[in-house]
Amino acid sequence: RGLHCSGRNRIRGGGSGGGRCTSRGGRVAAAAAVAAATTEDTPGGAGSPKVVLLGDSVLDNFYWLQTPSRPLRVQLDELLQASRSQKLKKLRCVNLAVDQMTTFDLEDRRSESNSWAAYAEGRRRVKFEDEQDREYQVDSDGVIRSVENLRSLENVSAVVLSIGGNDVYLNSSVQSSLAMSLLPSMEEKRQEVAVAFGARLRKIVKSVQKAAAGARIILVIPYQPHNEFSLVMGAPINADGERVVGDVLGDFGRIFERENLSNLVTPMVKEMLAVARETGCPVVDLSQTLDPDNEEHYGTGRIGQVNELGVPWSGAEPSDVSSGFIADLLLHALSKSQKSVIYIGTPRQEGEGKWSLQVKEEPNDVLQAEDYCFGGRDRSKSVAAQKEETDSKNLLWFGIGVVGALAVNAASFLSTGDVIGLDRKEYEKVVQEVVDKELAANPGGETALNQ
Repeated sequence: RGLHCSGRNRIRGGGSGGGRCTSRGGRVAAAAAVAAATTEDTPGGAGSPKVVLLGDSVLDNFYWLQTPSRPLRVQLDELLQASRSQKLKKLRCVNLAVDQMTTFDLEDRRSESNSWAAYAEGRRRVKFEDEQDREYQVDSDGVIRSVENLRSLENVSAVVLSIGGNDVYLNSSVQSSLAMSLLPSMEEKRQEVAVAFGARLRKIVKSVQKAAAGARIILVIPYQPHNEFSLVMGAPINADGERVVGDVLGDFGRIFERENLSNLVTPMVKEMLAVARETGCPVVDLSQTLDPDNEEHYGTGRIGQVNELGVPWSGAEPSDVSSGFIADLLLHALSKSQKSVIYIGTPRQEGEGKWSLQVKEEPNDVLQAEDYCFGGRDRSKSVAAQKEETDSKNLLWFGIGVVGALAVNAASFLSTGDVIGLDRKEYEKVVQEVVDKELAANPGGETALNQ
């Protein structure tokens, strides 16, 4: 149905020519499309200073929205043009972000290893008003080189960088290491993942600084997935995008992730905060802005709702509403002087479909960062309290099942390019094997599946 993919709502693999997203054949011609968006006929005028979106689907989010023609680039551009500040009013927003981007391939992404074909097809189907929104910038050899695309632009005033969420979401090695870190005496793997991520991020930031000399950089911390979404099991929907009930195993996986995700990724986020301090740049923290209990903040806005592209709700993507939150936070950051602070949004619903956002500023100093928790400390405490009510031993066995399932599935998606995620039958088989072992060791006791 349409372009959507099942399971984790993510796409993997390419196919012959599937990764080509532009007929322009080369960076210069592709950059011309962006230049055309800043002619004298547009609000910003010719050669306007630019705000460039660089990275992943936090910024390149059209595909998952209920209204795909109004992605973040459009919403932010509208806010800039409506600003009372003449400095902001001159800025134009340009998108160089591409869905599913990771720190592993931001500078050199190839369709055979991380395809963007479905998103490119989606862009061609959406009736965008601005030509620059209709295709990605792809070199003539079929490779997306985002930093080089940035270098080809003139008068870049600011670069918004969102990168790293897909390292956890899509990379089997990172997933396995984080899952293994749940096991006794293996917590150090969590820090190893974070240190390696920090090194990749620092390299990317240096490349961005060279490509857009003098431009401000704004880093973005990704949001938490919705509580009814699992990075392993996906959303509680069927192949047509309709909500399903009674998915006991999937629901358990979602509970398990909700109780452990913050602890798993907080060290990675602390690396982002460290990089921001080193470069003196602000950070927009979406993990403390979007409400993981509110469906309207994610995907199409409601579980069971499918957009015009046939794409179902995803609890791992922004919605029309939360794209507005992100645009508001970025506008606020652009209106302030360059400094190492954290911007957090507090949404308030003013009526049906109407929201406002209060922006608060927190210092990004070493002491603050030491106490930082992905999703916020208050929420982390709440989750921890809920977690104490469960049997930690059973959760540990479930974690072992996840590790096993990742190992079973890794060879499949690396060799065949199928949808990234766990094969459900293999996943259930591994989990059941673990539960059987637990029952054998504890006859008559409770397990992760029957408690």
